[in-house]
Amino acid sequence: MKGVANLPARRLMAFLLVVFIFLLIVDAATIQLQMYLMGGKVLVGNVVLKVAVVLLAAFGFLLYPKVRFAGLPVIAWLVCVAYLLLDMRHLLSAHDMTLVDVLQSYNAYYALLLIGPFLIAFRGGVSERAIIRLTVFLFVICAVIGWAQYLTVKPLLFTESADGSFAINSWDFFEQVRAFSLFTSSMNFGLFCSLAGALGVALCRTMPKRGALLFVASALACFCTLTRLSYLVFACSCGYAWVLTFGKKPKRGLWYPPIFFFLGVTTIVVGLSTFTAASGNLQDTGSLIQRIGQWGFYSELIVQSSTTDKLFGLGIVQNEKLSSDYPMLIDSSPLALVLHIGIVGLVLFGVLLVKMWLYLRREAVATGRPFVIAAASFCASFACAGIFNIVFMEVGAVFALAVLCGGDRPLKRLHQGIARRDNRLRKRPLSELVGSLKET
Repeated sequence: MKGVANLPARRLMAFLLVVFIFLLIVDAATIQLQMYLMGGKVLVGNVVLKVAVVLLAAFGFLLYPKVRFAGLPVIAWLVCVAYLLLDMRHLLSAHDMTLVDVLQSYNAYYALLLIGPFLIAFRGGVSERAIIRLTVFLFVICAVIGWAQYLTVKPLLFTESADGSFAINSWDFFEQVRAFSLFTSSMNFGLFCSLAGALGVALCRTMPKRGALLFVASALACFCTLTRLSYLVFACSCGYAWVLTFGKKPKRGLWYPPIFFFLGVTTIVVGLSTFTAASGNLQDTGSLIQRIGQWGFYSELIVQSSTTDKLFGLGIVQNEKLSSDYPMLIDSSPLALVLHIGIVGLVLFGVLLVKMWLYLRREAVATGRPFVIAAASFCASFACAGIFNIVFMEVGAVFALAVLCGGDRPLKRLHQGIARRDNRLRKRPLSELVGSLKET
């Protein structure tokens, strides 16, 4: 055990966690590779990566149990985990779900949101510089592919597996190609571009040219997705990163998520008021009207359900394998939580998401680390993105990376204080130092 629990092993495990999490963010990279090598077949899905992340995090937590949870919303995590365990009985008995179905539904939504406490064991195991470089490296690869798809008006990659178990969502857009790169959808690609854009803004303070270049490249790649939600998230993330990077007030950025939420609601209102716009371009409101119809269907389903189901959920998940009776998309995070684990679950996980964002904002303001700023900005945009889609996995993955690259801030401050004291002593004349020693 001592041979496994040494520092090099800890760093290796932390690096593997970072690689696995990035592969979950770039969620079609391994799938496209398998289809390329196996003639369109997919042998292993992303669920294997999720299981590997959870097991590796739990194993590391057992090896390094003496960790500090300073500032992290551990109580909110524990409450959410306890609620999922208790709500399991309701889903099994009231809705005839099997234990496998319940676990699969939990994995689809909450796996990466609930591994934060376990990742503390690897905190600082990977440097922020390494995570930034890996982010930029993956972005460059994905951006080049996305630009090629947009310019050639061809998907260039597989859009469906041979057995039909995998398919790219909505890549054909009125005789244009929505750039999806190595992702399962253009929206997911746009979310990654938003993270890269926020990182570019955060880097502008220390590396202006490189940061500006990353921001411009991210904006161009995001444009190629032809996805309005990606545009909104990109604007919210980069604007928030600018406030955190160049703002001076300690409380900066606290009220921006409600503004982002209002922006999302305003987008819906404007879309409904312009439903006569010409179709065939980004002004087409057909998809919004269709989405509102789906929300209306599920809202009516909740209204007609029993009080118990309203409180603890109907077990409905946006997953074709688990919700074949409800083929319509949910595409709304609050609605998805109520449908799955009820109003109680919505409140508990809403508190957890807010506390996760608050933790990242505090760390970003206190340390000024670029990736933490980008992560806080990306999570703040959830207030807008969550209205139109289910993005629990993306928020959990970015938060996990921010935790892994974080250090022990109090210890850093101690070392900085010692260094400043030593510098002051070096600058004092020798006669003053001798006099101080004599007095002592």
